[in-house]
Amino acid sequence: MATNLSENYNKVLENISIAASRSGRPAEAVRLVVVTKGQSVNKIREVIAAGASDLGENYPEETIQKINEMGSLASSVRWHMIGHLQSRKIKYVIQAFACMHSIDRTSIASELNARLDRPMDVLLEVNLSGEESKGGFLLAEPKSWPGFSKIVSDLSKLEKLRIIGLTTMPPYAQEPETSRPIFRKCKELCDFVAKETGLTTMKEISMGTSLDYLVAIEEGATFVRVGEAIMGPRDYSKKI
Repeated sequence: MATNLSENYNKVLENISIAASRSGRPAEAVRLVVVTKGQSVNKIREVIAAGASDLGENYPEETIQKINEMGSLASSVRWHMIGHLQSRKIKYVIQAFACMHSIDRTSIASELNARLDRPMDVLLEVNLSGEESKGGFLLAEPKSWPGFSKIVSDLSKLEKLRIIGLTTMPPYAQEPETSRPIFRKCKELCDFVAKETGLTTMKEISMGTSLDYLVAIEEGATFVRVGEAIMGPRDYSKKI
């Protein structure tokens, strides 16, 4: 049976509203980024028609191809880079994306800043579990947080990057509750860094996927990245 993207999309919005209410926030405090990596342009058109205004992609070259195929429709949405960025692909990121969720090292931040001709919202990726397979600034131990605050303060001086918050991925788990301590830790770290640096823009937390976005919202997420729960299974056969 074909996936009904509109029904899926609206069901996720309803779930977001419920979870936000449980955390004492309005639904508007949480932005849904529909993850469209590995999805066809036809399905992307369908989810935009359903109301999606923020789309998340991992592969910059694939995204450029989609944008070219979509024509003027592509400019009606905000594209979010949510995957690891290699320096050789910065040229594609600056063409397509409005927001970068995965700045995971100071060198990539500096290079991105140098090559941008416009301001870009960015989030710093943090590894709060210590899991070696995860990217991001390694901050599993709170004793490392003051040093990270100094890094954030230094990066905030890069004139083209607007640091708006943090993003994290917990270790994979079948049970959403398993991710709660990591999500809570990310909120605590974001609050700590905002206080230490005085950055008033440091308010956004990008965490939670199709499996655990409700728990992420309860723990303070302001962006959730939901893919297959809306779009259905991905097709990686054409990935660049």
